[in-house]
Amino acid sequence: MTVAYARIRASLRRGAALLSVAVALLVLGALTGVADAATKYKVRVDSAPQGATVYVGSKDKGAVGVTPWEGSLPKGDHKIILELDGYLPAEKTVKIARTRKLQEVFIPLVKKAEQPRIDVRADADKNVFGAIVFLDGQSMGAAPTLLTTVPGRHQVQLKKDGYETFETWVEVKENEKATLTPVLKEIEKPKLGTIVVEADVPDAEVYLDGNLQPDRTPTVISGVIEGLHIIEVRKEPAIPWKQTVQVEANKQVKVRAELKSTIGGQGGAIRVLSNVQGAHVFLDGTDMGAVPVDIKDVKPGEHVIEVRAAGYQTREERVTVNAGSSTVLKLDLNAEAKTEAIIKVVSPVPGADVYIDGASAGKVPVEQAVSTGEHYVIVKLDGYKTFETKLRIEAGQTQTVSAELRAVGKLRVLSDPLGATVYINGMPQDKKTPLELDELDVGETEIRVVIEGRVPYVQVINVVGGATEVISANLPIIGPSEEDKLAEQRGLSSFGARTLPRGRSTIDLGVGYPYFTEIAVKVGAGKAGDFGFDAGVGVRSMGARSELGLGVRFMLVDADPFSAGAFTNLWWGSKLFDESKRNGATWDAGVLASLTALTHVTVTGRLYLDMWSDRHCPAVDAGAFDGDGTEACDEYLAYVNGGSTAPTELTARMEELTGESGTGMFGRENGLRVMTSVIAEISYSQRWNIWFMLEGAPFQGERALFTDPFTRPMLASDYGTYMRAGVGYKF
Repeated sequence: MTVAYARIRASLRRGAALLSVAVALLVLGALTGVADAATKYKVRVDSAPQGATVYVGSKDKGAVGVTPWEGSLPKGDHKIILELDGYLPAEKTVKIARTRKLQEVFIPLVKKAEQPRIDVRADADKNVFGAIVFLDGQSMGAAPTLLTTVPGRHQVQLKKDGYETFETWVEVKENEKATLTPVLKEIEKPKLGTIVVEADVPDAEVYLDGNLQPDRTPTVISGVIEGLHIIEVRKEPAIPWKQTVQVEANKQVKVRAELKSTIGGQGGAIRVLSNVQGAHVFLDGTDMGAVPVDIKDVKPGEHVIEVRAAGYQTREERVTVNAGSSTVLKLDLNAEAKTEAIIKVVSPVPGADVYIDGASAGKVPVEQAVSTGEHYVIVKLDGYKTFETKLRIEAGQTQTVSAELRAVGKLRVLSDPLGATVYINGMPQDKKTPLELDELDVGETEIRVVIEGRVPYVQVINVVGGATEVISANLPIIGPSEEDKLAEQRGLSSFGARTLPRGRSTIDLGVGYPYFTEIAVKVGAGKAGDFGFDAGVGVRSMGARSELGLGVRFMLVDADPFSAGAFTNLWWGSKLFDESKRNGATWDAGVLASLTALTHVTVTGRLYLDMWSDRHCPAVDAGAFDGDGTEACDEYLAYVNGGSTAPTELTARMEELTGESGTGMFGRENGLRVMTSVIAEISYSQRWNIWFMLEGAPFQGERALFTDPFTRPMLASDYGTYMRAGVGYKF
């Protein structure tokens, strides 16, 4: 009977051990498969410029958003398609890896080649509205308007009744829009005045600027345009009378011709000479021809003689003429001081545009006359650094400006988030991101993008003349980001090898066998490199005994998703609310290893020593217990005291379980087993875990505490296989 019972018990132990291993493998396989099938990984797609429509896989599936776009994709290859008006569609196949980090995809867009456009606006002058726009002589409709043309230099004109024609030349290129804000100058309406002409003889003919007037003296000439005019009065046989008058708008000017004194007698003669050939002589404002000139029949009286020539100072002299007199005047002219100078602009790079004092002067080489004084010269060409200089030039002087144009590139700096300071070769730029620089010296250039509270971005680029470099700087928060903190919280494990970070804690509630209930609190203590540790306190109960425990966990390896470490727990407890004197201590120490899938599932295996020291019965003094023994203890005491000559089935089972006999049964039972366990923790929400634990002591002896003779709620035998399940709260 004893041999058969031993064989049955050994078979049950082996079966229970195999069952433990099988269940652990099934749980691990199922959880890993579910995690792989349902898991997606965070992706960020950005473009330059931003705002492009994002498609994943094909356009038939519809757009998922616009750049910058953040979403989640399963592991594997995915085709990203971007579309943006004015830019060529772009595609890129990306490989999404299994990682908790945000995977970034950047796709630059290429602008479509567009015909040049000229935007004729009416913002600067409301009179431009309705003006007819002419492009290279062809009417293009009324302003404002957007003209589409071909690359090159074009003439733009605006015409409107009552306004002077506006005209300018515009140079345009592909993908370029030139903006014009013309201003129309109103044609001034003539300002009119009145001339009253009288004479000392009646009925004389009146001429205005050589044109005979219908009325004779005295007469009023109305509607005369403001300015200088010549009035001539004639009546035979008197010498014609002439006078230059200044007419002012809305005013009347009066002249009186004196002819009577010349009737019956000749006037005087004036001969005018000058040192400047071709100079013109003016008598009282009337052009009398080029020198030498003889002016005859000059009426007696005082007259003004002027000699004028281009480039010379005007010479003026008053002369008195008497009847029959002859006067010779030699009026030499002095050359005017030169007020102009010449600026010549040359450059070894052909085709560069030249601007003098802000106005376009054409392309190099340029030669232009300017006034004396200070002038600003600017030379521009795409792909080269703008040349600027200021010079002072004197009258009659010619200065040559040699514009040395250095090749430059363009730079565009984007950042996430925007508003970062950009340093170029250590020099801060005035504008924050997004930043565009049109003139950056060629060669190796260090770009540093900085924003307070975030990790700086540094990159060395090679700037090429005429090319545009685009930098997209991702500036993560110094220390863990909010996403990292959330991922860290979700991935907290109470039983795995990865310890809790400082400031993190978990509370676990569980039910199972042999301990029916338990509660444990763990607190993170710190981490240095791969090494970390945390500590915890717990309470558990099997009904016949309630225990208080302390535990420490050490992380020795952290190579995501794998981690490994060691742990130790110390438990002590007793039967509460009676005098049975039952108590015990348990010390566990061992190693553990874990695999974590995307912070959602952690599977842990443990191998450890389970050592205990249990008191099942009170101590015996003078053949009696010093407390209240259990039924089993009372029966065994009776057996020891000679109340029974042969062991009963119960007393024999007690000796088999503890290895003690006689009074040794009333001392402490000490034991040791090698334990294995598999634990699965599933994070089903940000703050809550559910967990399952399967433990076993395969092919080893029973622990008396876990059997019915010593602990009434237990099974009759300790099969060495235990299970627990519960929930955990993470904070």
